[in-house]
Amino acid sequence: MERIQHARQILEAKREEGEPWNLFRDVVLPGALAGMLGATIMVALALPLGVITHRDPWYAARLAGGVFFREAPSGTLAALLGLAVHMAVAGGLATLFAMLLPRGGTGTAALMLGVLMGLVLQTVMPALVVPWASPPLDRAAPHGALLLLHLAFGASLGAVVPARKLVTHLDRMRRTLRGVRAAVA
Repeated sequence: MERIQHARQILEAKREEGEPWNLFRDVVLPGALAGMLGATIMVALALPLGVITHRDPWYAARLAGGVFFREAPSGTLAALLGLAVHMAVAGGLATLFAMLLPRGGTGTAALMLGVLMGLVLQTVMPALVVPWASPPLDRAAPHGALLLLHLAFGASLGAVVPARKLVTHLDRMRRTLRGVRAAVA
């Protein structure tokens, strides 16, 4: 049974390799989908963490809003801007990951590399990016929560491979329908 699955993976990889590389199909869409999934998972984990630690579900979003409100981010606008910044950064990082990930890779390899990227983000973000980008987040220094959130984001990057396969399949269907339409017309 394992040999059949392995053969199917090889055939699928060869079929994907036969497709010409397309920036939008192979990098941008899968990266954006995985980034939004990762950002959503991070928010879903950060909401209860905020309730447990500060009795405020939007605590993490407000801290991320410290990019715009440097002193003490409070209110709905700070939370919304924090969520927007968070989603944009997650989409960009996941798109970068999709650009670096080879097309013929497996979901397991993407998952492991994604977790490794989550660890790299945990190393780089609190030390280099957060003090400069969001002083309120730096003052709060929730390093344990950031480790959990970055690992969850890294694990979600494993979704790049299935997203790539889905987008490739939809693109193939679109081209087939276009060919059928042209043949009928």
